[in-house]
Amino acid sequence: MTDAPTTEQPAGDEHLSRILTRDRNPVWTKPDPEHTFRGRLDGTRANADDIVYEDDKVFAFAHRIDPTREEWWETHVVIIPKRWYPTLLDLGVGDVQIWCALVEGIQKVALKLGLYETGFQLRAGVLPPYQHTEHIHVHILAGKHNAPGTDGPLSTLE
Repeated sequence: MTDAPTTEQPAGDEHLSRILTRDRNPVWTKPDPEHTFRGRLDGTRANADDIVYEDDKVFAFAHRIDPTREEWWETHVVIIPKRWYPTLLDLGVGDVQIWCALVEGIQKVALKLGLYETGFQLRAGVLPPYQHTEHIHVHILAGKHNAPGTDGPLSTLE
């Protein structure tokens, strides 16, 4: 008989993403402390007009990117939990309130910006090379853009 998987957190403060990638030692292209979303939370990198939504668990801000860059979107908001988690892999059963707060924050941003009228995309990378900053974050993208990929609703399969 095999042992059942455990849902217990790793000993100490070690996150699941670090255990899974220990042999690879992922390289974050925007490492702390130079490019951390923590700077948004402590006010060192946030302007009042950048804040789109905030509550006690999450923070959403306008991500201002030069429109000539490939990843530019007319509406680009990033939402992050106020508690630090390296990746989505690090959210466990005990963190359901954070996940729900992220979803609620996304909904409130969509309502505030009228994105329920036009639709929008969500993007979240997990681990390098898809995730550039070691902090969970979800991009809310809508409107005109230079980014390659889907430019509206997917066609229906017949």
